[in-house]
Amino acid sequence: MLTISGVPLDEGVRLLRQHAPDLTWQDRSPFLGAAAAPAIPWLRFAHRDHRRESGLVFPADPPAPQGLGVSFAPEDGTGAHVWAATAGLRLLAAEPAAVAAAADKITSLELFAAAGVDTPRTWVVDGEIPDAATGPLVVQRRANNLTGKGTRLVTTPRQRDEVLREWAGETLRVSAHVSGLTVTVSGCVTRCGTVVSALSHQLVGIPALTSYWGAHCGNQLIADGALPPGAASRCREVCALVGDRLRELGFLGAFGLDLLVTPDAAVLAIEINPRFQTVVSLVQAQERAAGLLPALGTHTLAALLPSLPVQDVSTTHLRLSQLVITADRHGVLRERAEPGRYGLEAGRLRQQAGSDLLALRPGEALLWCHAHPGDAVRPGEELFLLQFAGPAASLQPEPELTAQAGEWVRAVRRSVVLDGA
Repeated sequence: MLTISGVPLDEGVRLLRQHAPDLTWQDRSPFLGAAAAPAIPWLRFAHRDHRRESGLVFPADPPAPQGLGVSFAPEDGTGAHVWAATAGLRLLAAEPAAVAAAADKITSLELFAAAGVDTPRTWVVDGEIPDAATGPLVVQRRANNLTGKGTRLVTTPRQRDEVLREWAGETLRVSAHVSGLTVTVSGCVTRCGTVVSALSHQLVGIPALTSYWGAHCGNQLIADGALPPGAASRCREVCALVGDRLRELGFLGAFGLDLLVTPDAAVLAIEINPRFQTVVSLVQAQERAAGLLPALGTHTLAALLPSLPVQDVSTTHLRLSQLVITADRHGVLRERAEPGRYGLEAGRLRQQAGSDLLALRPGEALLWCHAHPGDAVRPGEELFLLQFAGPAASLQPEPELTAQAGEWVRAVRRSVVLDGA
């Protein structure tokens, strides 16, 4: 079981129909919007290609907004803003200054301190790492991008010297490495409080999926009882405290909070993702199953209304998980599996009907494509998102893929044809 908060589904849909009858979700694939669409059947999808946004400019005479738009990471360049202006949509995005302060790995420390939440012992450095910073360390760039490649584990003097040389001239955040379970809690800041939704185990640095220690590899929803006694409640409390500080900065809408839960139930704040996160797809399935409005709808209403009817719900935990599959070499994508629902047959993908995450059964997976034939891809660039009706990895600080998840990853990789660039 687990406890989550949210807007009751029927009331939330009624409010959305009244205030957001024209609503479009923009992202590189429909996966997150698809998890909300059964509750918001009028939701439309617009494809976003980040790699082709560098030359986009705002229209000289944009049409007056006639609808509303929501995008996965509107702070990632100006692409989402240009799209909305061109399409005649009002983009529901948080204030840029608040987003920048929360996403910055340095200034977020001040926000954590103001919220009264604990963090690992941390130093902010310009150059040399202080003598007091001993033992394994986690070194982060202040702008850590969307994938976690700006985070390094340092355990030797050589690794320390390498990271200082590579990131010379940058202000870095250096933290003591603490062993524990990486947990993400999904929230939404409204004008009257913070909605705290489901918890998930954040999967990072899995060697079968990435060569980067801190890279995001996926998530799996977890029940309150999966954590040490009292830790789940404290995770939700920390999320609410941080959300309230974000609101004071002018932030409204969806955000994620990455935490570390130690074996003795201590909860340490690591970083804030002031945007939708990939895990929100799973979270929305959990919300729908609990009779709550999906997070995309709550985010929309938070931007439009002075208050929302929010309630706490005790609900059955859904054993949903997902993995990010990346390219392992440079090349041009020529062939890949089509998006959809699959089974495995002799190690090969076998497509089936349906695409609702809540209808997924054990032994099946939903495949979403983040890259398309003709795209030039680089090592570490996301190709697919693979979703399961069961755990994808062990619930431990250094997770390992389940045997079945490993079979799925290999099967998906077999579907890829990359021509050398």
